[in-house]
Amino acid sequence: MTSSESTSPAPGPASDDDGDALALAQLARLQEMAWAGGVTRSSLRRAETSPDGVAAWDAPRGRRVSRGEEDPEMDRGPGLAPGRDRPGPTRFDPRTGKRELARAVAERGWAGKLAMAQVVVAWERIVGAQIAEHAEVVSFEEGRLDIRSSSSAWAQQLRLMMPSISAAVAHELERLYPGRRAPAVEIRILGPGTPSWRHGRFGGARGGRGPRDTYG
Repeated sequence: MTSSESTSPAPGPASDDDGDALALAQLARLQEMAWAGGVTRSSLRRAETSPDGVAAWDAPRGRRVSRGEEDPEMDRGPGLAPGRDRPGPTRFDPRTGKRELARAVAERGWAGKLAMAQVVVAWERIVGAQIAEHAEVVSFEEGRLDIRSSSSAWAQQLRLMMPSISAAVAHELERLYPGRRAPAVEIRILGPGTPSWRHGRFGGARGGRGPRDTYG
C-alpha cells in the first residue's frame, strides 16, 4: 500500500438505533401502501354490557343473584374460581345500595306503602295548589287515602271532584309502577275536625263503620 492510497475505517457492528430506524421506515412504507389501497383503521367492537357493567351473557345469572336465587354454577365461595369457563357475577360480589334497597322493599311488601307515601309527598303537584290548600292528607295505607277538608262546603266540593282527583292519583301511581298495573286507591273525604279513627295503639277496629258524614 502506497502513501497515496487512502484508508477507510472498518465497518463496526450495527447499533440498536439503526435497527429501530429500519423498522420504522418499513412500517411507514407499509402504512403508505395500505392507505393507497384504501385500507383504513377501525376501532375494535366492544362487547355490549348493561348499565351495571355486566356482559349480556352474564345478565340472566346476575338477575338470579339480585333476586336471591342460588346458582350452583356460581356459588363456589370467595376466592375460588367460578364453576364455568368464564368469570361472572356471584353472590359474593359487591352490590349497590339501590339494588339491595329494592330487594328489601320487595321482600317485606313495602312497595305499596312507599308508593302511597310518594303520593302524599307530591300531593300538591298531583291535585293542584288550590285543592291541596283545602284538602289535607291526614293518613294513608296501602290502597287508601284519608283526606280532611278545610270546611263542610269544601268537603262537598271534593266529593263532587272525586272522579278527577282519583284519575290524577291513578296517573301518579302509573308513573311509580312503570310497566305494571297500578293498584286501585280508595280516597275518603273527611269533614273538618273529623277524627281519622287511626289513633291509639291498635288503630281503628277492622271491619268497623269508620267516619261518616256526621262531621261533614
